[in-house]
Amino acid sequence: MRKLIFTSFLTVFLFILFVLQVPANGSTRIEKVEKGLLPPVLVEGLPTWTLQERMEHYNVPGVSIAVIYNYKVKWAKGYGTVDVITGEPVTEKTLFQAASISKPVAAAAALHLVEKGKLSLDKNINHFLKSWKLPENGFTKDKKVTLKHLLSHSGGVTVSGFRGYAEGEEVPSLVQILNGLPPANSEAIRVDLKPETRFRYSGGGFTIMQQALIDIEKKAFPKIMESIVLSPVGMTNSTFQQPLPSEKLQYATAGHDGDGKPIAGKRHTYPEMAAAGLWTTPTDLSRFLIEIPKSLKGQSNKVLSAEMAKKMLTPFAAEYQGLGFALDKKGDSVYFSHSGGNRGFKCFMIAHKEKGYGAAVMTNGDGGNRLGREIIRGIARVYKWDDYFPSVYKLAKVDPVLMKKYAGRYMLHADQVVTISISSEAKRLFIDDAFVGRRELFPISSTTFVRTESPGEFSFAADAEGSVTGIVLLLRGEEKKTLKRLDRDYKAPSEMLTEGKFDEAVEAYRKLKKEKPKDEAISERRLNRIGYHLLGRKKYKEAITLFKVNVEFYPKSANCCDSLAEAYMISGDIGNAIKCYKKALQILDKYPEENKGREGLRKSIPRILKWLEKNETI
Repeated sequence: MRKLIFTSFLTVFLFILFVLQVPANGSTRIEKVEKGLLPPVLVEGLPTWTLQERMEHYNVPGVSIAVIYNYKVKWAKGYGTVDVITGEPVTEKTLFQAASISKPVAAAAALHLVEKGKLSLDKNINHFLKSWKLPENGFTKDKKVTLKHLLSHSGGVTVSGFRGYAEGEEVPSLVQILNGLPPANSEAIRVDLKPETRFRYSGGGFTIMQQALIDIEKKAFPKIMESIVLSPVGMTNSTFQQPLPSEKLQYATAGHDGDGKPIAGKRHTYPEMAAAGLWTTPTDLSRFLIEIPKSLKGQSNKVLSAEMAKKMLTPFAAEYQGLGFALDKKGDSVYFSHSGGNRGFKCFMIAHKEKGYGAAVMTNGDGGNRLGREIIRGIARVYKWDDYFPSVYKLAKVDPVLMKKYAGRYMLHADQVVTISISSEAKRLFIDDAFVGRRELFPISSTTFVRTESPGEFSFAADAEGSVTGIVLLLRGEEKKTLKRLDRDYKAPSEMLTEGKFDEAVEAYRKLKKEKPKDEAISERRLNRIGYHLLGRKKYKEAITLFKVNVEFYPKSANCCDSLAEAYMISGDIGNAIKCYKKALQILDKYPEENKGREGLRKSIPRILKWLEKNETI
């Protein structure tokens, strides 16, 4: 009897201990993730970041995370606020816009219809389109656009993405979007590259697929997705309805800009549902991620057979792209993933092809892209994902005398000079340039250093006498660039610009253009990119000055004039913004050949002008 009582007591004790320990262990892992966010490049011994720190750093009000372990949602948790105005907290049931993560979910529905014999991977997509046809042209003469091309972004189809429709804007029909007709704010979706030539990301291709599914099933797209994918997989808190119905709206986040402020109207509407229209949660996305490898193993075929799941995760036209998912081979492991970015929302999901683990992260801020990747890396380390990280660099000790020799200025090209400086104790090295700012370099040998923010190795080169002559920058293990050491007091035009010497900077750019007209430093694309970088940092005068230089150098480019107009508008100079937008339209009319591919400006600029002319006094 005593033995029976003791055994019963021991059983109860062990059960209580187990119950108490499981949450503790789970909580410990969650806390490790929350305190263990990681940069792209890992250096042994450096501290990690906390989730709260990085949310504040990127001005992201709300984050939701779900972690997959052993083919199950291990845990899900929300952080921060749904809307900075209301302060309502994010929970695991809060809805976010999935943006381009909509694509693989929609792709699964299309592949399901292929298995049902209603659609084909290899037939001309026009065979299945009824309400609209993809115009044939010289690019499609020998090879037709197929579903396989659309799902793998290899069909030569235009329109990479969509900006959505803000509150108060008229929302076009799908056919209007496909034809680029008002009120559509994107250009017509067409083929301007021979199919299967190369990978080129195209939301337009998925919009064609959306129309094909509607024509085949003769139902609204959200209902098609609900019956084929969402309901079977158990994505009960998800919908492709655009805009959200009232019963779902109460659970939805507001989108926020890069400063953490709510975007106008809180969220945009995306009638391009297959490309960008899914509202969901990380938990529901995790259920979808779990279903794919389980289908691959034949353990759960709610949407796809094992054979079709295999096709979905097989590269086509590019080694990193499957039919809907991006593929990443890391060592002996393969991960499938997709990112998403709508106005005010950034998200990312990823899973191992065979091991049953992964994660989904959704944010309600334009600054959430890097944050999401940092969270994913933290999860990968805590849960020991196979082959996920490259080798971790070990810190090396460098003689302070040698460190001092590295200090100086180095030129990559005529408009990019970096400064290498050392700390007062000559133990830390920093790299600084006019646009990226100051970043620390960490030694992995006496001559080679790395940054944690981005891949690349900086190796200092010396001559026979030991004098440092330059830096060899090794990118992605193969691409080399050389930065020559400057012995003279040279100032790049960009440095003059950021120092506020605007007239000097303009003259320096003009001189460079005259002496080296084909130099990459003064290419239209580069100047435009740097201008937007300055604009994003609210350096309005610097950005406007650089955009003016670009307009001067490339007077036949409507895009240059449009960028200058946008800078004026953002800075509050509405009068000059209107003038520049009107000039951009004139350039489009006068130089059509030089502005091919910019047809979207002809649609967007009149709408912007209409709004500006109403608000010219602001």
